[in-house]
Amino acid sequence: MDAAGLPVTLDVGELAPGQSRTFRPTDEEAVVVLLGGRCDVRFDGGLHWEQLGERADVFDGRATALYAPAGRGWRMTAGPGGVRFALAAAPASTPYEPYVVRPDQVRSERRGTGVWSREVHDIVGPDQPSDSLLVGETFSAEGVWSSYPPHKHDAHDPPRESHQQEAFHVRVDPPSGFGIFLHYPSTEDPRQAQVVHDGDTVTVREGYHSFVAAAGHRFYYLWALAGTERELHFRTDPRHTWLLDGAT
Repeated sequence: MDAAGLPVTLDVGELAPGQSRTFRPTDEEAVVVLLGGRCDVRFDGGLHWEQLGERADVFDGRATALYAPAGRGWRMTAGPGGVRFALAAAPASTPYEPYVVRPDQVRSERRGTGVWSREVHDIVGPDQPSDSLLVGETFSAEGVWSSYPPHKHDAHDPPRESHQQEAFHVRVDPPSGFGIFLHYPSTEDPRQAQVVHDGDTVTVREGYHSFVAAAGHRFYYLWALAGTERELHFRTDPRHTWLLDGAT
């Protein structure tokens, strides 16, 4: 595996009640996170699950997710209320078996403190089978920072930093709101800020990054990482490491 790490993609889809979509075998593994609604899933060879999904939308509890390995075809059929999902994918070669992550298997923890406190859900973590994908969700209250202090993970320098590309899918409640995505390649480069709205997807290949939610709006993002290892080690912008003293 080269120093550039692995590319990660994050796509969002929706199926109407009873509608199906077939996913053909590829050289990528995928983690499918159900954003809302229910579905049935059947893999080539007969392995199947029925009525996956327990939440109406991302703000309605913990996720249900599906791991689809490289080289396996499968089919998703929406339940009576339809289904909305996000599919994170990255190149892979190991023939793992498909598996489902139920809401009670999602690990939750509070990170940060004060106006940068957020709730992080690990859906597919380092202890679950996958070649490179790490997937989870972050929830923050109105006006609160997350992925903060700004940090990066674009250099293979274990154990101080791992090389992983990352993609985010943003949701805002109510959807008329927005967030600000802060991104800059290095401490010497000018800072860049981007307004993100409900439904936006952002990819980060390098550099420091962080989010803040607009006042009056709950903020959510699904994150997916893929890289040279499955342990995430990030480097905090050295100008802001003092914020970590005593923080969780």
